[in-house]
Amino acid sequence: MNRNKITLSMGFVLVAVLFLSACALPMPPVPGGQATVKQTPAVTSPAVAGNSIVAQGSVIPMRDTVLSFATSGIVSEVLVTEGQDVQSGQVLARLSGAQPLQASLSGAELNLLTAQLALEQMISPEAIANAKLAITAVQTNVTNAQTALNNLQYWQNTALIQNYYANYVIAKSNLDKAQTAYDNANGGVYINNTNQAAAYNTLYTAQQAYNTAQYYYSLYSQKPTQRTEDEAQANLDLANATLKNAEIYLTALNGGDIPVNSTGTAIMQLQQAKLNVQVMQDQVEAAKAALANLELKAPFGGTVSSLNLDVGMFVQPGIEVAKLADTSSWLVKTTDLTELNVVKIQPGMSATVILDALPEVKMAGEVQTIEKFGENHLGDIVYAVTLKLNQPDPRLRWNMTAIVTFTVK
Repeated sequence: MNRNKITLSMGFVLVAVLFLSACALPMPPVPGGQATVKQTPAVTSPAVAGNSIVAQGSVIPMRDTVLSFATSGIVSEVLVTEGQDVQSGQVLARLSGAQPLQASLSGAELNLLTAQLALEQMISPEAIANAKLAITAVQTNVTNAQTALNNLQYWQNTALIQNYYANYVIAKSNLDKAQTAYDNANGGVYINNTNQAAAYNTLYTAQQAYNTAQYYYSLYSQKPTQRTEDEAQANLDLANATLKNAEIYLTALNGGDIPVNSTGTAIMQLQQAKLNVQVMQDQVEAAKAALANLELKAPFGGTVSSLNLDVGMFVQPGIEVAKLADTSSWLVKTTDLTELNVVKIQPGMSATVILDALPEVKMAGEVQTIEKFGENHLGDIVYAVTLKLNQPDPRLRWNMTAIVTFTVK
């Protein structure tokens, strides 16, 4: 190899070594200060250091919601401004069209009152007393019907037959005597004197007694027909059914339930009266709901954080027109807690929270909820964990950035 080429190559190597050595030497101090060292940017993903898990989060209000009207219409009133504090149930805005709905409500309330009065009349103390009397009367009918059926089923009562036969014999004898007395009084077509009248009256009475005695003797001395027994059984069944309906009706009048498939005119009328009241109540509630749909109310006390409403604006149902936040207390919700670390977090676990805006303030928090569904965040599956701040700093604002440190045992 050429000596000149070797010398040139060694020169280049020497220069490179000197250059690298110079780069490795410490930098001279800056006059009047310390040396400046360039810092590596901090990693924002959750980190594990010892027994701690560090995650990033943001401050959120205790609760918040978006507000929208339940019906379409034209805005007639806007009663609040953005940033205003409101109470629970406070009306924030109204739509036009309340007058016809108010008229419908008044009509429905009048119909309800009419139905209620009719029902109250049906369940009045007087009606209850009459229902009790009706039960007493029906109970007597049941007893009589049962006795009649028993007499037919157990018709062959020798003593009873002999008694009715004795009555028949006596009645026949009395009739014969009365007939003889009337004939002896020269009775004819016309009654001419008091003796004839008395004889005829005695004859008539004797004839009625004879007919009755003959009927009962015939009734109890002969086996009743099947038709007669069926009729007696039907009378008893009817009396029992009537008694059952009367008892159910009395129970219903006193506020009891009406069994399914109950029958009877009185029960049907009572059920119809109750149904009328329910229908009228539903109509009143529907009218009230229609009126309420014209108003936008605060579901809880808080601050109107956004408002997109103007008088004359046409709004659609379900479209956001305002947002309400309850900032009486604050929560912190993590944004980058990965699936590898979330399994180490449990509800009730304590944590330390430091805000970027207030680095000198350390706040204690407690895990409230852990989301069950993970979301993709920069390639990682993350689960939001919500913490309640025990003593939140009054300077907290919505969406402030927070660093959350969980202490894992």
